[in-house]
Amino acid sequence: MLVSCYSVVQFRCHVRAMKSSLLYPYESLVFRRSCCCRLLNPKQTALTAAIYTLSVSILVVLIYSWRIGVNAKKYTLLEDVYYGVQVAYLTIISTQLFTIALSIILIIGIIKENISLVIPWIVGLITFIALEAVAMVYSNVLRDHVNREFDGLCKAEVAFFISRTVANVAALSAVMRFSNLLRAGVSWKGPENIEL
Repeated sequence: MLVSCYSVVQFRCHVRAMKSSLLYPYESLVFRRSCCCRLLNPKQTALTAAIYTLSVSILVVLIYSWRIGVNAKKYTLLEDVYYGVQVAYLTIISTQLFTIALSIILIIGIIKENISLVIPWIVGLITFIALEAVAMVYSNVLRDHVNREFDGLCKAEVAFFISRTVANVAALSAVMRFSNLLRAGVSWKGPENIEL
């Protein structure tokens, strides 16, 4: 009697495991039990990455707009590199404005679970990180030409850029994981109502 009860319990566990793997084939991918992301599923982490990118891009636009205003007052100090520094700052501002637009599109794509709205953010973020790095190095080299040294502002810009790049790579990996799961057919929407 005890042996038959044990085999019935084993059979029920086996049926539940089969049912789970048949009905929810991507459950192990979606709710992976890793040490750092136990609370958030891929959709939530991608949405967090989009909101982070949006808010940091707004912050960068404000900081570099302020820097353009400060440089306008130092026209005589910067001499012949003034326009080069200003154009580099305007390039950084334009990359961040495009990132803001792509982040808004990404948020819509994550909510609607539309892969065609997610991919432009991935490509754009990679492109704009590289373009911003070139513009930042160019402005710092021009200012170094006038100052004859890398000043504290240059070191602060580089440190801020590196910290944002590390965070952007983490955001990029979260969104890429979400997009890969979308391509695989995973959906976070509730069950659809079927009318007969």
